[in-house]
Amino acid sequence: MKVNPKSVEYNSIEEVLNFVRDYNAGNMLRFLNAIEDNSGNILVKEEVQVKESALTRLKEIKGQYNPEFKIKLTKELTGQIQDKLAEKIVLQLKQTDKKFLKFMYEENKFNFKGIIRNGINNKKHLLALFKVYETNPHFFKHICELGLLALGIVLIPDALKYKMLRRYSFLGGIFMDIARVTGDHWNRPFPDDTEKTRIAKQCANFMQKLDLPEFVCSAASNHVPLGLQDNVDVAAAGTKKSDRENPDETFFAEMMVDDGESDSTPDDEEDAGLPDKSEDVLRELLTDSLKIARYIHTVSSFSHDKEYVMEELVYFLAYNTSRGYFNEVLANPLVNLFKQFEENVKRMRRLAEVEMQCLHPPAAWAYPKPKASQVLCKNKVWDCPNIVQGWDIHVISSQEAFGWVGSSLPADHYPKCKLEEELDSLPEVEPKKVEKK
Repeated sequence: MKVNPKSVEYNSIEEVLNFVRDYNAGNMLRFLNAIEDNSGNILVKEEVQVKESALTRLKEIKGQYNPEFKIKLTKELTGQIQDKLAEKIVLQLKQTDKKFLKFMYEENKFNFKGIIRNGINNKKHLLALFKVYETNPHFFKHICELGLLALGIVLIPDALKYKMLRRYSFLGGIFMDIARVTGDHWNRPFPDDTEKTRIAKQCANFMQKLDLPEFVCSAASNHVPLGLQDNVDVAAAGTKKSDRENPDETFFAEMMVDDGESDSTPDDEEDAGLPDKSEDVLRELLTDSLKIARYIHTVSSFSHDKEYVMEELVYFLAYNTSRGYFNEVLANPLVNLFKQFEENVKRMRRLAEVEMQCLHPPAAWAYPKPKASQVLCKNKVWDCPNIVQGWDIHVISSQEAFGWVGSSLPADHYPKCKLEEELDSLPEVEPKKVEKK
């Protein structure tokens, strides 16, 4: 697969068919080159809409022509790719194992999906992400999480409503590791500050080649908090200093050519707010948002104690903010959100302890989570001595167990369980504050 500003190139008809299916591009497909059979006869002309029947025919006669397909990147097709990648980035909120990242966006009332889609409207940015997504999906998920964290951090404070700050924070996050795509160092912690800083600067230099604004690249280059200890577990898991990382920019070499066309298309300013601040103000805020995003991602990715890592982050973040490592305007609202998350997690553990007292496990279900006020018998064990006869519970719609537990409760009638009495000793969960826009 090759990607350049004018086309996406494949060497098999199967790859073309997969592309058409994945991007719903059946009525947008045009080839920059004619497809000729081995005798020189034209099977598909260049620059004409390719019908589905033509693709089917090419699959049937595979081997009788040169399988070189240069799919033209029209404005319509580029828009389809933009829609698909925006959906994939948002989908990572459901697929990630970073529990706090999910919680950040459950609490958000902003149209972050619009910010993400509009954020990748620059053609060079879009094609870079497209190639990463198509060739290295694990790394794509990694940079998505960084971008979502950086965006989420600037969404939380009420005071930060500067025009374009959210978009640039997202872009800085999703691209600040972009040049690391060809290796595997991104999947383990940095051995020391020197290596962190070196890689940050190399990635920032490459971000300039992707035409990201100077102040975004500067933020990415300087986001490493020198001297900050992530935590003991991360340090203990460090890599060998001799195992030096060398980002390979040639992965994107084909798309560095200027195609003579506008790089971006007009969009709705979903993330518009107050008038623009100076680049110096934006640079400072972006640097801090990327700094905190990197910190949260590092600790939550590489800590050995996965069960309690979120609670640890509350204290690590608060402590390092007090020491001046993090901007209080960004960090303090985040700490408050962490604390709310921590209380929910503690309550969920207590609910699990109640459910574990079930005489026919795993039938007991505290409902509804996380603010359970009842316990029902999910498996309907009617002869269990804990069943409260005549007080069936009617679940109107399917219930998820606080997002990440991995189980759901179908809509139905269920018997009530006496374990409900154990809920009286559980701490209350403060209700969510609905933000007024």
